[in-house]
Amino acid sequence: MLELLHEAYDLYQVEVVNQGKLYQRYADDFVYSHEFHDAIDAWSKNEHQKNYRILDSLLTNRRDLVENYFNKSKISETELREMLTLFNTTLPSSNTFVARKKVREASDLNLCSCLDNDDLGILARCCNEAQIFSEVINASDLLSLLEGKMTMPLHSRNNRLVAFFFDQLSLYNLIIRNWQNVLARQRCIVSSTGKDTLTQKSLSSALYSIVDLEMSAQEKIIDEAVRPIGQKYQRKRNTDK
Repeated sequence: MLELLHEAYDLYQVEVVNQGKLYQRYADDFVYSHEFHDAIDAWSKNEHQKNYRILDSLLTNRRDLVENYFNKSKISETELREMLTLFNTTLPSSNTFVARKKVREASDLNLCSCLDNDDLGILARCCNEAQIFSEVINASDLLSLLEGKMTMPLHSRNNRLVAFFFDQLSLYNLIIRNWQNVLARQRCIVSSTGKDTLTQKSLSSALYSIVDLEMSAQEKIIDEAVRPIGQKYQRKRNTDK
């Protein structure tokens, strides 16, 4: 449940706070995009349905709580648990609207990365070794890509590797989960076909093509670079709780 709430918070920051998307459109889109789950066993399916219904009710009926907590520039698991407790024990207040404020700068319409320069250097070398892009990149280039500040787009050598790289970063909570949408809007990576920049659809298709396949040598390079960095930040998050 907390993972779903973290994802809802990340998307709220991008779409509502920074892009000015209507709250109801944000809530509807998030709920609709999480209705189904790929679990096979009954317990997992039931657990997903329970969490899905809770989230649906929270976003739909308790806008007051959502805006009060999701307008924070950062949110902890403790605060998310507080929100759930209030959802379970209180009724909506009469004043259900909390004025939206830009808690992030407009330039923060990016992948919300938390990586330091050493990590960026490791990941840039990983991109070069795995030949994700046609260009050789450094830490500064990768930072510009993650922050949405590229002056010239990079060129994908293999769309599947691009999708795998960013999906791994998202898996370890090093970037927001809405990365496909953000990269597509930035138009910052030219497809390996050379015809246009990668779209959300093309990134999703590339990622889908990886499912159930054994990792290639290049994918292993990416995994071996991202995993220890992700684990380091997970330990830090646990320490900060």
